Amino acid sequence: MSTQRSFWTKNFTLLFGSNALLFMVYNMQVPVLPLFGKFLGLSASQIGLFVGTIMFAAMVVRLFSGKLLTIFSKKTLLLVGVLLYLFTSIGYPLLTPFAFLIALRILNGVGHGLGTTYFATAAADELPMNRLGEGMGYFGVSSMLTASLAPLIALPIAQHLGYNAFFITCIIILAFPVLMLFFMTPKPVATTNTATSLRSSFDIAFLPQCLLVFCLGVIMNGVAAYTTLFAQQRHVTTIAWFFFAAAVVGVLMRPFVGNLFDQRGPFIIMIPSVVCLIVGLLLIINVHTGWQLILAGVFYGAADGAIFPTAQSWSLNAPAWLNANLQPACFSTATTSVWAPAPSSLVRSSICPVTRQCFGDCLGLLDFICY
Repeated sequence: MSTQRSFWTKNFTLLFGSNALLFMVYNMQVPVLPLFGKFLGLSASQIGLFVGTIMFAAMVVRLFSGKLLTIFSKKTLLLVGVLLYLFTSIGYPLLTPFAFLIALRILNGVGHGLGTTYFATAAADELPMNRLGEGMGYFGVSSMLTASLAPLIALPIAQHLGYNAFFITCIIILAFPVLMLFFMTPKPVATTNTATSLRSSFDIAFLPQCLLVFCLGVIMNGVAAYTTLFAQQRHVTTIAWFFFAAAVVGVLMRPFVGNLFDQRGPFIIMIPSVVCLIVGLLLIINVHTGWQLILAGVFYGAADGAIFPTAQSWSLNAPAWLNANLQPACFSTATTSVWAPAPSSLVRSSICPVTRQCFGDCLGLLDFICY
């Protein structure tokens, strides 16, 4: 393909917008759902299970991602994923018994697994190989861009207007990607070597990237799920600005990181990113003021905006590229497999006097990764 080909086609733009709005709702729910569970009177363990169940369901769905593509189109799977998000957002304020909430989170997880897997593959289908890192970097901005606004919108609505108003806002936002996906006309892509069994749902070529994402994701996703309650415990009121700072820095990082990856490879990006994550954790461990939490968000966002798009582009350039439809499933499973246990353990920690030890364990894991 020509190196001058623009990847901002109609399909790529629609995917960019739909992915942005889906992740806006996701990032709105990350800081609010633990508070919603507390409002409903759930115990610490129940809150952790409520928050984390979505990722267990997403992992199971991704095991069948290759098989699903032999039956349905990516457009159909994306529509189902977004509609499940919409349905569960309607159900959360209406079905508040714990068993119903878990059932809704499972359905939400199915939608999350479909969306995060097939948005990435559909976007990759639109990109020329020699601009893959740049294109995926820009596509990653779609989720980071709305993530910068999500906490600033979500927390004030939930705190001042109530949780019903919060979920209505989520429903309105989700209506737009449903409409946008109807106008998408995906190009046909060969499905040769597509996984059709559980055993073939993971490729060894993606193992280094997935292990790296798994280890770093334990830390980063745990921090994201835990910061709201931790900041409340420390009487710090700039929770939304922590997420805003992290998202803005992540947005600014992604195009630069994509170009650098295409020119220099992954390691020149990964090492400084881990250093930024260490600095962010140290700041969070000792947080006492709002500005300190915001500064921690800057370093956390720099790491988040560099590590995950770099690892994804790295795996897309692996020898198993011919099995491109499998790559995002492997990559996303590695990412979300750490989301499932992290909220449960970290939310419990927020109620126990072991908060500093929790982040100390994160730093210990980072030391192991660097070693």
